[in-house]
Amino acid sequence: MLLDSQALAAICQLGNKPIGIKLAPYFDMSHFIAVANIIKKYPVQFITCINSIGNTLVIDPHTEQPIIKPRGGFGGLCGDDIKPIGLANVRAFRQLLDDNVQIIGVGGIKTGIDAFEYLLAGADAVQIATCFEKQGPDCFARIEQELSDFMQAKGYRELADAKGKLKPL
Repeated sequence: MLLDSQALAAICQLGNKPIGIKLAPYFDMSHFIAVANIIKKYPVQFITCINSIGNTLVIDPHTEQPIIKPRGGFGGLCGDDIKPIGLANVRAFRQLLDDNVQIIGVGGIKTGIDAFEYLLAGADAVQIATCFEKQGPDCFARIEQELSDFMQAKGYRELADAKGKLKPL
């Protein structure tokens, strides 16, 4: 579903609060361009890429039941499975939007190197959910330390040194 320009216009009328949008995953460049052009018309300060991929079904073949309990097993695909899609969405929007729109990368971040990949794609920050759910709050310090160690080994001193610096082939 593409971003609704009318809904965004209505939200802008509510006051001067910062506006951020968590975007659905997009797969076609024409959709990236259309959404970016809508975002450019409004004072959007940040976007989050991506929300889970909805209406997926995971089945446990031993119990012959869906893994996700509500809604008959239909749920959002997240974590490792969506990392390449999350990275692509961050990269596409970083190329299409001005730097004043910050991007939060989401999907499959469980190590400092995963966070570094989102940084290279152009993310300003990352959201960690599935790893937190599985490992608890200690994952945050571990991931931060792994990112710091990896960046130091590569000679980067600050996040800005690597942000958006993915080297094209």
